[in-house]
Amino acid sequence: MLLLFSALAAHPSSALAAAPPLTPLRGGTMAMPSPVVVPASGKHSATVIMLHGLGDQGSSWAPVASQMGLPHCKFIFPSAATRPVSINMGAPCPAWADIKGLSPDSPDDEEGAKQAIEYVHKLIADEVAAGIPPSRVVVGGFSQGAAISCLSAMTHKEALGGCFLLSGWLMMRQKVPSMLSPSFLSDKVPVLHCHGTNDMIVPFLFGQVSSQAMEQMGANIDFKPYPGMAHESSPQELSDLQAFLKKCIPEAPPAPIPSDPSGLSVKEL
Repeated sequence: MLLLFSALAAHPSSALAAAPPLTPLRGGTMAMPSPVVVPASGKHSATVIMLHGLGDQGSSWAPVASQMGLPHCKFIFPSAATRPVSINMGAPCPAWADIKGLSPDSPDDEEGAKQAIEYVHKLIADEVAAGIPPSRVVVGGFSQGAAISCLSAMTHKEALGGCFLLSGWLMMRQKVPSMLSPSFLSDKVPVLHCHGTNDMIVPFLFGQVSSQAMEQMGANIDFKPYPGMAHESSPQELSDLQAFLKKCIPEAPPAPIPSDPSGLSVKEL
């Protein structure tokens, strides 16, 4: 089972809120649990969707929201359904798809991955319906969550604001070129890929191969190695993530005040 990071401080429970029930989307034969949502502390103008790794749940990563210092951002931390996982000796645990191995030549659970991508795209669609444009939505994750979020960004019809992979990899490398959304390349969607050199779970070489494959496809990717870091996060990595998010989805400037406000509604005022 994949290891979890341990570098996060406690997050005030008062800032967490359960999301409203979603239209049931299936992971295997099981519905996805409702995600944890951390609302924007200021005027909501951007959204970050972050997926956890194998055997984890969304609430484990929720403390990241307060550490990013982005008052205009809403953070969504989904939780995967529980399913049997091959690499876990077939034992059930939360997973976005089955994992048969963690080497560049391991086969992927394509059907499971496609179901997870559909779910992420639904979360994005909900944000767009609420008034957040796709260019103000960033998706990312840790380990398997990074792999799914990467595919979700690369295949989304409209270009997103960005994508980040923490200790992750590119699934379905041979098929991704035919799945790519044209806007992902034409709009040069920024991708941050972070990986520890001492990662024994998702080997550093696997991360490098994945990043190189994406670069060869034309992706706008920045691969950052972290010397000595294992399959975990670190203060430096989170600092780099914060800088990435601030660049991708900066706080929107306030709307200019018209010279004649008499025609504005109460809401606009």
